[in-house]
Amino acid sequence: MIRWIIQEKLGTAPANADCIGNDVVVLDVRDLVDRSGNSANLIKSKIGEGVAFLESGKRVIVCCDYGISRSNAIAAGILSKFNKVSLSTALKEVIYSTGEKEIKIDVLNMVRLALNEKNNENDSIQKNILVTGGSGFVGKALLPLLNTKYNCFAPSSSDIDLLNGAAELDLYVKENKVSHIVHLANPRTYTSNKSLGITLTMLRNVLEVCKNNNVTLVYPSSWEIYSGYASNCLLADESLPPNPKGPYGETKWLCENLIKLFIEKHNLKVAMLRSCPLYGVGGERPKFLWSFIDYAKKALPIKTHCFLNGSPSLDLMYVEDFSSAIVAILDKNYCGYMNFGTGRLISTKEAAEIICGYIKSDSTIESVAISEYAPNIAMNNSLARQILGWEASIRFEDGIKRLIGGV
Repeated sequence: MIRWIIQEKLGTAPANADCIGNDVVVLDVRDLVDRSGNSANLIKSKIGEGVAFLESGKRVIVCCDYGISRSNAIAAGILSKFNKVSLSTALKEVIYSTGEKEIKIDVLNMVRLALNEKNNENDSIQKNILVTGGSGFVGKALLPLLNTKYNCFAPSSSDIDLLNGAAELDLYVKENKVSHIVHLANPRTYTSNKSLGITLTMLRNVLEVCKNNNVTLVYPSSWEIYSGYASNCLLADESLPPNPKGPYGETKWLCENLIKLFIEKHNLKVAMLRSCPLYGVGGERPKFLWSFIDYAKKALPIKTHCFLNGSPSLDLMYVEDFSSAIVAILDKNYCGYMNFGTGRLISTKEAAEIICGYIKSDSTIESVAISEYAPNIAMNNSLARQILGWEASIRFEDGIKRLIGGV
């Protein structure tokens, strides 16, 4: 299938496409590699050939194995030189015309070099912050705080599709001279096996852009990397070895390891924020809080769990406190691992009692036995207090009042 960029003049296709006729010139770019390492001179030569064919009135099809990455990167270079526009402008046209977004930015960077265009790495001292997932639960709480201090960008998923390659994000970062990416975007359902692959794909595209543009990554991980521990009360600091359990904990652990690989190989600058469970108005989790409020308002029995090591307990932090932690990380230019939480464990039974007390509910609180161990992890925020001067400020009792008032 030929994907035309300049109608009937310049297109891309897989090299073995049956629809390529004898009335076109095939520019074969399969001798390029679909990653870093290509010669700028060879790419310049390919672009020059394509432009010369177009100027002589010939129709040109740029071909690689699948017609996705190398062919479209070279086609963007040809379009840029032929139409005398920037590579960014040409690339947007290529993506729009072909629908192909998985164009490797390592190849595009060499095309940019071949065209003598600056890579536009941000060397400004000004912080320009891009937030992925800005319309989500944390993003809605974070953006108003960031906007008071920094230039912020929060493109939607329709603006930048993080699942289908890094080219769109790379363009956006270059055009807006982004210095930091706060990567909040996640699949809506993030506890399934399927979401593991989606989460890693999105993250790797972000990492590629950070690596190629000297951008600092701020990545919210989770207490779930410790969820495999069974304890009555474990205070987790940054030195505690990860021990994940379940799809979400394993996903976050894999994400941390992928990030670690980029730090070691490419000297990537990263702030890794491991937070306890977050809650707040506009959120959906933890589900049990919303269920308890619903049952209490209807005076229905509230059923909590009793694990083999007793009532499950969580360190629950209001979303505004975590948002202030992200801002503090950016203010201090901190890179490294840091745990965030209140340091206080609240059992599900205690949460039910607090909710019933505020609502003045007649609900009974019952217990259901679970043949499993609960992790009961509280996050030690000593490092955050020492380096950032940060502490959680919203008590659970006050956070629950906000939830009940917001329902």
